[in-house]
Amino acid sequence: MNGPAASRGRGSPRATASAHAKTVLPLPRRWPAPLLAVFLGFAIGGCQSYTESTPRTVHEGDNEANYSRVFRESRPGDVTVVNSVVVAYGWRPGVVTTDDFEFELLVPAAWIDKWTRRFRLHRASDFRIADRKDRAMRPWYVPNPIDRYDTYIDATSVGYVHMLVDPEAVEGRFRVYVSKH
Repeated sequence: MNGPAASRGRGSPRATASAHAKTVLPLPRRWPAPLLAVFLGFAIGGCQSYTESTPRTVHEGDNEANYSRVFRESRPGDVTVVNSVVVAYGWRPGVVTTDDFEFELLVPAAWIDKWTRRFRLHRASDFRIADRKDRAMRPWYVPNPIDRYDTYIDATSVGYVHMLVDPEAVEGRFRVYVSKH
């Protein structure tokens, strides 16, 4: 085949160049629809309402299971769980869904040392955690004035994990309140 029809055939330089010219045109960038929907949800509804609507399950009444869930070990024999509540959150994009918890425990000094290290807690002035007492999930959490306790907080800027220790030991054990919100 000769002539202009032959030059437009497959593999010809002219056909390849025109095919590339069509695909090289700049296309407008578009956000994927799910990302845009999440962004609009935050913008319209606000982050707080999105977070507050995250599905949750409250675990209360089974102190042994709650202790194992949070501390990832069986309860030692010298530890008594007086009260506990754990709030488990369902997975949701853009929301930190680790469990929140509150515990009232009777523990030896060695337990306090171990868990202040594991939770990376340091001594804190009571004003940094005074609002935790006011926002407790249950009324049994920290029933006395905050200045009665030795207070510990994690090293994050927010201070998610708190430990309050009643400094008066009873039969070698201390009343401890541990929480994460």
